[in-house]
Amino acid sequence: MTSLHKQETKRWIVTVLIFLLALLFIFPFIWMISTSFKYEIDVMEFPFRLIPKNVNTSNYVTVWTKGNFPLYYRNSLFVTVLTVLGDLCLTSMAAYAFARLRFRGKNLIFSCYLAAMMVPTQVLLLPKYIIFGKLGINNTHAALILPGICSIFSIFLLRQFFMSIPYDLSEAAKVDGAGYFRTFAQVILPLAHPGLVTLILISSIWSWNDYINPLIFLSNDKLFTLTVGLQRFQESNGTNYAVIMAGAVCAVLPVIFLFLVFQKQLVASIASSGIKG
Repeated sequence: MTSLHKQETKRWIVTVLIFLLALLFIFPFIWMISTSFKYEIDVMEFPFRLIPKNVNTSNYVTVWTKGNFPLYYRNSLFVTVLTVLGDLCLTSMAAYAFARLRFRGKNLIFSCYLAAMMVPTQVLLLPKYIIFGKLGINNTHAALILPGICSIFSIFLLRQFFMSIPYDLSEAAKVDGAGYFRTFAQVILPLAHPGLVTLILISSIWSWNDYINPLIFLSNDKLFTLTVGLQRFQESNGTNYAVIMAGAVCAVLPVIFLFLVFQKQLVASIASSGIKG
């Protein structure tokens, strides 16, 4: 009984610690939402009010009418959708080749891929800028989309999922007359559904939240994505934190919506990875 009591106490302590840690991470987001509904004069009031004394929705009206947010939203959505679709198509085929096909130098090439993952993104900015300049795609959305559709991390992630699928299924498909592409499309991809969902979620978040690449490669205000547009909006509004937080809420809502839609698949993916690990 004493042992059971100790385990119960330990479980409660761990639960409380996790709750406090979660509260620590979520509090800035709660503060952001709360501030977005306040008047500018109430933002710095003391003591801090989590629920605004006077709810002000005009901050969101300002964001959408004066902040050029509809254009930034369309640009971000365009870049994100094309990046995710391209990443999903190209990296899934590359991952299948590394996981299932046999060809000379496969392990060496994959090792080079892994080594390339260690290179900081900032180091590649200048070479990419020069290459994109020669290709004539600087100051276009192609400069944001092309690097994102061949993510090394995506290849690594899907390769691990594909390798966890029993080889017997591929052999059975081969006996039935299926070629490499048919096996890939009708056998491997359906079984790797959790991995594909995880890739969609991660790739979407990376593309949507990307700030440094649009800042470097874009100079036309009509091409700016939401991250750079939000920074420009902040510069024009100075210390009006209520309006700025309203813009930040608008920027983060699609990411939250995406997570809520795919959270079950994401949890299943993490759980299955943990079991295999």
